[in-house]
Parts: sequence; structure tokens; C-alpha cells
Amino acid sequence: MDSADVMPPSASPARRFGRFELRQLLAKSSMSYSWLAFDTASQTEVLMCVPRAQPKSEQEKDAWSQEVLLASRLKHPRLAQVLDIGIHEGWPYAVYERGGAITLQERMQPSHPVPTVLDVVNWTIELLEALAFAHEAGTSHKDLELANVLLDGAGHVRVAGLAVGLALPRSGGMGGQGASAAGSGSRQEQRVAAERDVLMAGLLLHRLLAGHPALDDADFASASLRVGPEIVRLPWNTPQPVAETLRAIVNRATDRQYRQRYLNARTLISALQGWVKANSQESAGPLALIMDRLETVGHLPSRARDMGGILKVFTREELRVDDMVNQIVLDPALAWELLKAVNTARYQMGGNEDPSCSLSRAIVLLGQQGLRKVCGTLRTWPGVLQASSSLQGAEAGENAVTALESELKIACVAGLAARWLRPFNIGDEEAMMAAMSQRLGKLLILYHFPEESAQITRLTLPGPPTENEGKPTPGMTVEAATGAVLGVNPDDLTGAVLRYWGFPEYFVQAARPMSVNVSPRRPEGTGDWLRLTASLANELCELLEQPAARQNMLLTKLMSRYARPALTSQKELVEALQRAVRGVDAGLYRRTFAGAPEPGAAPAAAAAQGHR
Repeated sequence: MDSADVMPPSASPARRFGRFELRQLLAKSSMSYSWLAFDTASQTEVLMCVPRAQPKSEQEKDAWSQEVLLASRLKHPRLAQVLDIGIHEGWPYAVYERGGAITLQERMQPSHPVPTVLDVVNWTIELLEALAFAHEAGTSHKDLELANVLLDGAGHVRVAGLAVGLALPRSGGMGGQGASAAGSGSRQEQRVAAERDVLMAGLLLHRLLAGHPALDDADFASASLRVGPEIVRLPWNTPQPVAETLRAIVNRATDRQYRQRYLNARTLISALQGWVKANSQESAGPLALIMDRLETVGHLPSRARDMGGILKVFTREELRVDDMVNQIVLDPALAWELLKAVNTARYQMGGNEDPSCSLSRAIVLLGQQGLRKVCGTLRTWPGVLQASSSLQGAEAGENAVTALESELKIACVAGLAARWLRPFNIGDEEAMMAAMSQRLGKLLILYHFPEESAQITRLTLPGPPTENEGKPTPGMTVEAATGAVLGVNPDDLTGAVLRYWGFPEYFVQAARPMSVNVSPRRPEGTGDWLRLTASLANELCELLEQPAARQNMLLTKLMSRYARPALTSQKELVEALQRAVRGVDAGLYRRTFAGAPEPGAAPAAAAAQGHR
């Protein structure tokens, strides 16, 4: 064994280090040693952390002592208690209380049961809470490893080894920057060290879930310098199944692109806590993330700027129910609020009434007074985003409002397109609402989490090429980015909210978009037709944001997926989209109410007559 790989000569062969007996070398990284030791003075078992290299000068020794002393003064439930800091024969050391705790390294041995995914995530959250506290106090860990993370009898984490490691000279680092030296006090170096801590926490999370270390390197300090030049992705054959949203979080934490990673511990904590809430039965599933805000500020704001104008329109005597439906579908917030109202228990006397997805029926059941009351519960545009704009700054607030407005408009276009594309065996109002509902989760996130939405958008943008003159690196999918930031899938959020509002289960299933990676089969039942039509309408709306040259390619792709199951043609798709855009662009509550349908108002897609 190389002399650099052993403790000072006094530690061998007697295995003594001052008053301590070194009983077991738990871990050896590029920056430190972790020993299970016995304190002969107090007659207790302790954890000892020693730098891998001796300080080369008195100045370096003093800097190490100052930073470890600063770390030892931090008091936090997730930080292990420091019992002693000293120097023995030129080797600095820090001693931590072990008590009845075991290290994560010991916990992961085959003699212990494989931890559940939820256990692993909760351990990581507590670990990150300790790191966040240390970072905010101006220090960092520098050498996170399984051997310096302790688990007490209650399964809670305590972190040892804070600021102990001394870096050996080597190249590489975070974002092209070298690791900070011990005792360095500049803000830039502190930031780089904190970011590297978060990356090492991501590698630790990867290790616990995968059952083996990323890049086959058990030294997280060493592996963190290889992330970027080398790709780290959580394998599919994990000991316990890992949900897609959690997988996105783990992969983002170790992403090869510096800009894609979590750059501070709090953001990673937020994502993991979101996943825990979304997958906890006690917290009512994904709905727990947004329930409080649904109750206090409503689900979405009305697209209308003047609620008084809405009421005047809907109280006109000559207005027919069909005319009202044509207007309500242009205001998704009002449409969902109406259906939510009629699906509550007070409108289902004795449980004899089935849940309704028909706007016409909702209008009839509610009447003018009920309609007026529902309109009164909605917030005018842009709702709570007006207040959040002042908190985020003018530009960020304006971007949040613009993003929500754009998504609401696309939802309306999708609804109208589904109306023209629907087969006769499903209702036009159900088709419209199903298409709009496939965007409900994204709309709720845009409205209630504007800062996180901006972060999600950034993650979906392409990154710089990995090679000179190469192609840009693809960004994340919206689903993966949402999972990485909030810990939930927007489609799961949609389903949870619709169930809470009392929508029937067949409609909840129809509100989940079909996978774009699998060609849909010919539907068998009404619910399947509803989902197929809504998915087709929403995929058709992707053309709105594409240049003309790319639209033909997307149309061809749509036809290859939907021509056979939906029995539609490219001409019908284009006409349905154009007609939907014209209907939405006509303006909310500004069209005339002649009492007659628009020319050609019957559903298009004549080629689909065979299945209608």
C-alpha cells in the first residue's frame, strides 16, 4: 500500500492515534479518512475524520482549524455533535459523537434490509437540510460520503466531517472551476464548494437508489469531478422501482450540464419534498401540493378582464344555452368552475345524479342565479399573478402572466379543435372539456408556481453543444423538468384535481394525454374515443408554435399516428385547427349572439363517417 494511503506511522501497527484506538477504517476518499475509533479517555466509541493529506504549512493548518472550528459551532438537529478538534503529530482531526447511530455505509451492508425509496429520499432531504444550514453559515462539507452520514435509532440523519477534507492537487471542478481550498473565504469559492456539495448529495442519492456508485467510483468527491465529461444516469434495474418523477430529480441532480443541475441545497430539498408529498397517502397525493391554494385563491383566473361584463352577457333574455356554451368554452376557468359546482354533493341529491361533464346541463341546473354566483367566485385576470409580479419583479411577473395567457389560449384552441374532430358517438362538450383538461395540470403549475414554472422552462431549453460546432444538447421534456422541479407529473396533478372536483373516472382517464411514443389503437369505448380525440386536438396545437417548414413534418407525423384509429385526413386536421384559432381569436364575450350556429358548425372529419 502506498504511504499516502495510510494514517501516520504512529497509527500502525498499534492502531493508536493519541488517546484514540483506531478500530476500523470506514472510508478513504481523495480528501479524508473516516475511522471508527474508541476514546480511551471517555470510554466511548466515536467517529473520527482526518484529512487525507497533512497541511503543508502553518498557514494552511490554521486555515483548516478555523474552518472546522466554525463548522463545529453550528447547531442543527441534522449535524453531528463535535466532541474534539485537534492535531496529533502534524495530523489534524475532528471527533464526532456516535452514540447508538450507524453510518449509511453500515446501513447499506447486505446484513441490513434494502431501504425503501421513501426512506432514501427522506434521508437525503435531512442530509440536504444540514448542508443548506452550513452553506448559509458560510461553510461547506467538501467530502460527503456514506461513512460520515450517521443514522440514529429513529432513522434520522446526522452529518459529520463538515469542512474536514483537504483537497489533493488535481485538475477539474465545478463548471470548469477548481474545488475551493480549505479555509478559503471568498464568496466565489464558497459558492463553488456549496454547489459541489449538492452534486455530491445527488451522487449519494444515486448510490442509495441504484445499489452501486455512479461511474463505479465510491468516492463522491472524486466522482463529482468526473460529472460533465462523463454522463451519470440512474439505471433502470434498481433494487426498488423508482418513479419517473423521482428519476428525473436524481438525474437532474447529477446532470452533465452544469446549468441543468440543482445549484443550491434548498432547490433540491423542494423538489424531493414535492415528490414525497405527491406520493404520500397521508397528504392526499399530488393534490397536497396545491390544495391550500385551490381553496384560498381558486384554481385559475378568468380570461375576462371584466366580470361585470360576463354577468351582463349571461343574463340577456334572448341568449340561448348553446350561445352561452360557445362563450364559456373560451374561458376555461369558468368552464371548470361550472362543472365543479354541479358535481358537488348539493347538486347530487341522494346520489341519484351522475357526475356531469356537460356545460349545457350545468347551465340548466344552476340557472341564472347559480351562474351569477359561480361567476362571482372567479378572480379577474391575472388573479394572484398580479401580486406575485411585484414580488418577482416586473419582468418575471410579466413573463408569468404572458405564459399563462398563452397556455389558456392554446387550451381553448384545443377544445374547439376537438369539437370539430369528434366522432358522433361522443358529445361535443365532453370533447371540448377533455381536450382542455389535458392541459389543466400545466395551467395550475403556471398559475400557482410561477417561479418554478420559469425554472421548468429553462430546463426544457436546448443547451450548448458538447463539442465544437456540434448540435445543441437537447433540454428535458416538460414532464421530466416538472418532475425535477416540483416532484410531480402534471398529468397526475390533473387527475387528482379532477377527482377532487367530482368528475367521473372515465373523464379523468380521458384527461391524460396519450403517449406520443406509442401509436394509438382504435378505441373500443366512449371513454377511449374521448381520450383519443382530446389527445389528437392537443398534439395538433403544437403546430401553432412551429415555423411553416416544420408544420408539414408534424402533420405527417400526426397522420401516421392517428389516421387509422381516428379515420381522419390531413385536410380535416388543418381545417379543424384553423377554425379553432378563428373561434378563439374572435375574442372572449365579444361575438354576436344571432341564435344560429356558425356556418358548418357540425363536426368536420367527414372521412370518419365509418365510425360515427
